[in-house]
Amino acid sequence: MLKAYLENIKDISINDKEHTHRTALQNLLQAIKDNQDKQNKISIKQEPNNDKEGRGAPDFLITKDFLTLGYIENKRVNANLDNIITSDQILKYTKLSPNIILTDYLRFILLSLNDKNKIIICKEVKICSLDEIKSIVKNQSLLETKTKELNELFAIFFSKIPNPINSALDFANHLSLRTRILKDELLLSIENETLLSLFNTFKETLYKELSYEEFCDSFAQTLTYSLFLAKLNNDTAKEIDLNNAKKFIPKSFPLIRSMSGFLDDSFENLESIKWLLEEIISIINHIDITSIIKELNKTGKKDLFNRPTILSTHKDPYLHFYETFLASYDPKLREVRGVYYTPAPVVIFIINAIDEVLKQDFNQKKGLSEALDKNITLLDFATGTGTFLLEAFRKALEPINKNSVNYNPKALIDKFCGFEFLIAPYTIAHLKLSQSFKEEFNFPLNDNESLKIALTNTLYSKSITQEENSQNTLFTLADLTNEFKKAQKIKEEQILIITGNPPYSGASSNKGLYEDEIKISYGLEPSKANLNDEQKKWISSYLKEKSKQNTSTFKAIYEKHKLENEKNPKWLLDDYVKFIRFAQSKIDSQENGIFAFISNNGFLDNPTFRGMRYYLMQSFDKIYILNLHGDTRKKEKAPDGSKDDNVFDIMQGVSINIFIKQNSKAKNTKIYYHDLYGKRKDKYEFLYENDLNSIKWTLVKNNEPFYLFLPQNNDLLEEYNKSISVKDIFMLSSTGICTQRDSVAIQKTKQDIVNLVNDFCKLDEITLKEKYNIEKDGRDWQLSKAINSLKNTKGAFEQVAYRPFDFYWTYYNGESRAFMAYPRDEVMEHFLENKNIGLICDRGTKLNNIDNIFISNKIIDLHLVGSGSYIYPLYLYPTTRSKKFLKKENPNFNEENFTSKIENFKESFRTFIDELYKEKFSPEDILGYIYAVLFHKIYREKYLDFLKIDFPKILFVENKKTFKNLSKLGLKLINLHLLKNNELDFNVGEALFKDIKNKNFKIQKIKYNKDAKELFINESLYFNKVSPEIYEFKIGGYAVLDKYLKSHKEEDIDHKHFTLIIQTLDETLKIQDEISKINLS
Repeated sequence: MLKAYLENIKDISINDKEHTHRTALQNLLQAIKDNQDKQNKISIKQEPNNDKEGRGAPDFLITKDFLTLGYIENKRVNANLDNIITSDQILKYTKLSPNIILTDYLRFILLSLNDKNKIIICKEVKICSLDEIKSIVKNQSLLETKTKELNELFAIFFSKIPNPINSALDFANHLSLRTRILKDELLLSIENETLLSLFNTFKETLYKELSYEEFCDSFAQTLTYSLFLAKLNNDTAKEIDLNNAKKFIPKSFPLIRSMSGFLDDSFENLESIKWLLEEIISIINHIDITSIIKELNKTGKKDLFNRPTILSTHKDPYLHFYETFLASYDPKLREVRGVYYTPAPVVIFIINAIDEVLKQDFNQKKGLSEALDKNITLLDFATGTGTFLLEAFRKALEPINKNSVNYNPKALIDKFCGFEFLIAPYTIAHLKLSQSFKEEFNFPLNDNESLKIALTNTLYSKSITQEENSQNTLFTLADLTNEFKKAQKIKEEQILIITGNPPYSGASSNKGLYEDEIKISYGLEPSKANLNDEQKKWISSYLKEKSKQNTSTFKAIYEKHKLENEKNPKWLLDDYVKFIRFAQSKIDSQENGIFAFISNNGFLDNPTFRGMRYYLMQSFDKIYILNLHGDTRKKEKAPDGSKDDNVFDIMQGVSINIFIKQNSKAKNTKIYYHDLYGKRKDKYEFLYENDLNSIKWTLVKNNEPFYLFLPQNNDLLEEYNKSISVKDIFMLSSTGICTQRDSVAIQKTKQDIVNLVNDFCKLDEITLKEKYNIEKDGRDWQLSKAINSLKNTKGAFEQVAYRPFDFYWTYYNGESRAFMAYPRDEVMEHFLENKNIGLICDRGTKLNNIDNIFISNKIIDLHLVGSGSYIYPLYLYPTTRSKKFLKKENPNFNEENFTSKIENFKESFRTFIDELYKEKFSPEDILGYIYAVLFHKIYREKYLDFLKIDFPKILFVENKKTFKNLSKLGLKLINLHLLKNNELDFNVGEALFKDIKNKNFKIQKIKYNKDAKELFINESLYFNKVSPEIYEFKIGGYAVLDKYLKSHKEEDIDHKHFTLIIQTLDETLKIQDEISKINLS
């Protein structure tokens, strides 16, 4: 066997291509296989030659019982196999099978993966060197030895057990792994004319900003799911292949059927994907499709509460199949596109709510069933896998006996519509509903019938007439254009009901779409939002056609009416907000409508969303808000202190929202609100057991200026509103610095930042990226600009208040989008000499307590006390920028007199204080009072609901003596937090060694002993007399001590500084108690 092989390749040379002697290699492999596989279950398939090294198929596919056992990749003789082992090509193959043999004809290396998914060498056999071939043929003893070694290696290779496919989820995993590599291969085929033609058609019809990568993602999934569909509908004994797959795809799936025409094409220049498609086909051909269908179609006979139900709380099997596919295929895609399964109780509650509203508010006595005979239309604007649509079909058909002559599910096909952007859920939605029509409703779709679910971007719209004139060549796909026309027609039709679960992604995946529509509605200050008819005309004209003239007018209107004090209202561009705006605009175009959905609940009370809430109130007569809470970032708990779960596997809290528009001209919107806290199961139970009529709603009064969609204590609010916002006290403020590259621009020691700046001025970009692990460039931070800034713009090394009592270092030159993205120089320039102090606070908080107040005499980081820390300097110094600012603030300002620092109070506020107390208090005295109020426990607890929403307002007592007492304590607290107070309890927080023989200063294992009041940083060193109150004291949502230690783990502790922090917190608690004893009323 081995002798024959070596004789066949005896003339092999390094000039031969890798496939020159592949037949001889295949004969050797076959001989070894036949010797070891007596039951003939293993198959060896040689893939076509591919001249592009490192691309395309592995040279040999090894299967066992039609499942992939492994791959064999051969290279030209004397190739550097050691380097190839770690190549992208081998890594790609190991994703499909961890059983690989790499050979150069003379050396055979068996590869696998270890527990950490790293490639390892299991066994290696070297037959001989290139110049020894002819001599070894004559050495029988050596031949026998090498034959034995080779057989041992292949015995291990052939003994591997292929990953089985025992369930639909196993099947999904097998498909997803190959689809992911299929996408990567398509990405590398960008020069293929067929692909480019199809890509351009996708851009025109789905989303003009569609990238080639996004297209390859969609197309790879399309090809896989088209083959799956072909198998599902193949009722013949014939196996599917690349040539016949299309004919097995039902005509009721026109788009998928049309796109699968790609499989009929000759694979010229696309051999790199053919092998993957054939592997997918092999898997599909040899699974038990009957059991897969049975598994996907089954519904639980009983739900979690042991009740019969057609849609249990367990995941829809079709959706579960897709989620498994997506989790393996591209978990980030789910996050970016906000793809999350909507639990059945949520879907049922929303569809039931729609049914009830139709009956009660629209006089449709049969609810959704009226759609069988009347023009009642419904759109799921983010269909996903069709969960909402299926439940709507079920609800509409529920009252009708299946034996009745009036039972006709197909009457709903053109009335219940869906939009979906991702090809895989789009396909599954069609599949699931088609199967439901067949199995559940007993009305299978005919070839000429298809569901009204369109592959489209909900937010993208374009005139149909432009599409009708386009030419449809082979791969511009007439059916894709028809799909677009279908979607566009729905977008232009009147839709009575809109429902669904819009995407959950903090940043929009639809850049540029619906942004102007958001700006000119949700982005307007409510007090300025009522535009005149001429302005509305300009806006309407601009949104239809964005000419230069219209653009300038639009911008002028927006700038005049936009939200005040919102420097970066980016959350208004979240995708879920865009989808809400789309639905509202649809319903605004008609006399009435229902919008019922579940979404992120941030829009209910976030101050940035006040324009959105106001605008929604202009459209809808009734609004029901069922707040399901469950925000893990807020660490929400039920009112009794127990755990509060999210109904989704996400961090954001959510709410079910039912918006109702009736034909009424005068809008006096009624908002009904209810809180639902508790465990997930209890929330599901509630949703099952209740409806709109059984819930005890609270009527919300619309309080300006925030128009909150949740109730408040109005008497307390009136009292709180007599206070003065910090925004109305100080003239100048800003958020802390935002570098967007903290790992680069902020360092723990001065020497570290000095070294980094020197490197940036000397080293090239490639070296810097490797040395400092620098991420790829973004919009606001680019490496080249950072380098240029450090070389050309003078600055200084400055300390940064990075976290409470934790000071880092940076190089500060005030240049934006350079070494720092946003240095906030208009404010931070007043802190560079360390001769200023500034009040720090967040705009509201996501937490259920107020601890986002602090002080600093240094420049601060954006996240010092929360997600967006603002700083209000006490003084302004004479700089060019501050002079310009003050001139704008007060046209009568005389800059010639501005030669030294001035207080940063607004003139109206200074007048108020002087008149209230009939005394001229210093800026420090006033700041001391403000700081004391903000640390007053009763103030924090009493006004918590209002402090959570916006910048804090300061209550000024009428009694001058009380003012002075609070000011004195506040100044003491300020000095304490600036680490300038010497009146500390020096017995607290002493650093001690548990064992004097084992001195270890490294922060390793943090452990707090509550009873002994000891805080250990490792097995040896601890700090004594640390009370639970000190240990748990929070600033900015984090326990100060714990946060500091975790930020410096594996470093030697600065024990003197840490002791000072402990003593400072100890004294803070004492002063805070003194402050809280003073009556603020």
